[in-house]
Amino acid sequence: MIKKNIIAIIPAKKNSTRLNNKNLKNIASKKLIWFSINAALKSKYISRVIVSTDCKKIKSYSEKSGADVPFIRPKKLCSDKTQMLDILRHTNKEIINSISKIDAFIILQPTSPLRDYKDIDSAIKFFYKKKADYVTSFSEAMPRDWYFKIGSNKKINYKIINKGKNHNTNYLLNGAIYIYNYKLLKKNFSKKTKCYSFLMPREKSIDIDFKIDFEIANFLLNKKKA
Repeated sequence: MIKKNIIAIIPAKKNSTRLNNKNLKNIASKKLIWFSINAALKSKYISRVIVSTDCKKIKSYSEKSGADVPFIRPKKLCSDKTQMLDILRHTNKEIINSISKIDAFIILQPTSPLRDYKDIDSAIKFFYKKKADYVTSFSEAMPRDWYFKIGSNKKINYKIINKGKNHNTNYLLNGAIYIYNYKLLKKNFSKKTKCYSFLMPREKSIDIDFKIDFEIANFLLNKKKA
């Protein structure tokens, strides 16, 4: 059993670039953010679930769903340029006086509703098995030689295609899980930082960014309930 104080942070700002207010959109009879809150609360290893938001409606719904929302995130930390470590450091600053010790933070983005508590617990066990500083989740992607450059005149650039006979396996950040050793908050990533990849199946790696992602996730979640 892992006896560590692991804090889950669910970052959920009001506005997003492509799908506005998506964290409170209905999907499979729930609000999108509910799935990440529920998964975190079911984890065997997470000791506290915190939602970091700039929105009072998200705050209210999150608290009703069982999460803590002890502060409102400032607007300056809600831009597209805001980094994960910025959110972690802000959260740490806000809660440091209410908690004795933190061993690790795990960020669970609401846009990954198919990631469940089993994935979270497996990632945490992997994190400590590797004695990692940082772990993030990936899923298998199409081989790079399936990608093309297309010019403004729609001409295909064949030069970048891998001409080898075998397709190389490539992996894509799926945005579902990020685990940080607490020590990383006081320093930046370097060559000495022990970073590892946690692999997840593609069917659990939908990252909702566009409307079509939302529709696919809704279909899969409803299928899972059936």
